Amino acid sequence: MKRRIITLIFAATLAALVLFVNFDAPLVAAPEIARFYLDHFNADTHTQNAVAAIYLNYRVFDSIFETLILLVSVSAVVNLSWRRSDD
Repeated sequence: MKRRIITLIFAATLAALVLFVNFDAPLVAAPEIARFYLDHFNADTHTQNAVAAIYLNYRVFDSIFETLILLVSVSAVVNLSWRRSDD
């Protein structure tokens, strides 16, 4: 029981730290960056759709690592939820 309380306090502290650090982060890209993507996506990726070009070409590693983080998180939750005793 004591270990769960310590883990909960650590997770809550970490979540509060992440929220504090990213509180004032901009949610929209700067106009000059958005304009660059819209002007150059066809020449860079040879696609007709700007959304597909940005998602599948410019941000492919970001998408892969987000999926990997989700997989690791779900695996951890499943692993921890199958414990039979409180250690």
